[in-house]
Amino acid sequence: MDGHVITGAALANCLGIDNRTVFERAFAGADSFLPGSAFCDLPFATMLGILPGAAVEDKLLDCVVTRLAAAALASVRQLQPAVRAAVDRWGARRVAYVFASSTGGLEETERWLAPDPRLPAAGLRYSYADHGIDATSAAIARRLGVEGVCMALSTACSSSFKALASAIRLIDCGLADAAVVGSADSLCRTTIFGFHSLGLTAPTPTQPFARDRCGITLGEGSAYVLIERDVDVTRRHALARVAGIGAASDAFHHTTPHPEGIGGQLCMRQALDRAGMTPNEIDCVSAHGTGTRLNDAAEAFAVNRVFERRVPLTAIKSLTGHTLGSAGLTALILAVESLRRQEIPATLRCTPADDSLGVTVVDRPTPIRLRHVLVNAFGFGASNASVVVSQPGGA
Repeated sequence: MDGHVITGAALANCLGIDNRTVFERAFAGADSFLPGSAFCDLPFATMLGILPGAAVEDKLLDCVVTRLAAAALASVRQLQPAVRAAVDRWGARRVAYVFASSTGGLEETERWLAPDPRLPAAGLRYSYADHGIDATSAAIARRLGVEGVCMALSTACSSSFKALASAIRLIDCGLADAAVVGSADSLCRTTIFGFHSLGLTAPTPTQPFARDRCGITLGEGSAYVLIERDVDVTRRHALARVAGIGAASDAFHHTTPHPEGIGGQLCMRQALDRAGMTPNEIDCVSAHGTGTRLNDAAEAFAVNRVFERRVPLTAIKSLTGHTLGSAGLTALILAVESLRRQEIPATLRCTPADDSLGVTVVDRPTPIRLRHVLVNAFGFGASNASVVVSQPGGA
């Protein structure tokens, strides 16, 4: 694949609503989860990663004000200066906007069809379009001042990486010179009850790759990157390079991973091949790491098959919760910050370790030389994606 650099990045989640706060708390190992009762009445115990102050001013977006819009706008505000510079470089029509989400505006539909006194009341009107994955896309594109290709997609928990791959294809095909790639998901009762019905939620905070792991902690938030052609002017502003992307599906089951992580193996190898790298060149793997018995076992199996050594592994969801469609970009942006700091953040609550998995999970903030990080995002239906992100100056 041709060269592509990340020239802007922004995220918001339970750790905070701005980059500085999220980074400081993530690398300090802050535990930010709250009981599920802090969001709504639930007949079971679980923890959630709740976005602080999930509210949005009506005048900032010309669309229905939803919890999804609030989550997205927290990142959009931060990314605006970088996008403005890209528009100046390329022109508004040469900057695309690709958005990804898993739940879309489902929370807005819930507020109309099944009001909960604990949650904000529904707005003055309801339209089915407010439920869609693309409900905020046009409004955010206008807010950012971009006029290129505008699209939205959803592939469960790999959504944001599939959006990144789509944006890169737009650039490689000459349909854009830069692209804003965004993702957002908000908590909603359908998601919480749905994961619980599958036996996947944990009553206590998630414990990725730990011996006693028993499920996920759901979260909400947004993550956005600005990706541009790798040319002299963009290289000067680069935070990192997207060295390679892989995507694969083993079509094993609607919700259960293949026990050998076949799809995960395929997409990790594809990302490495497209980056022109061997597994030994990867300094850290940012795992999908949901904290369920089967997912962590399958991912560990896949990592052991692909890598020729016990590569350091971290699981960001122990800090942010599982932000669904935003999970991939959330982990990628934290990997970019790891490259800047030359430090791997801790995986919280990963001890005592599950020795049967055969992986080395980083359980404390660890200074280390980092040049290349491989990030995984694995979704239901075995819709898997991996991205190699590298130092902006190369190896």
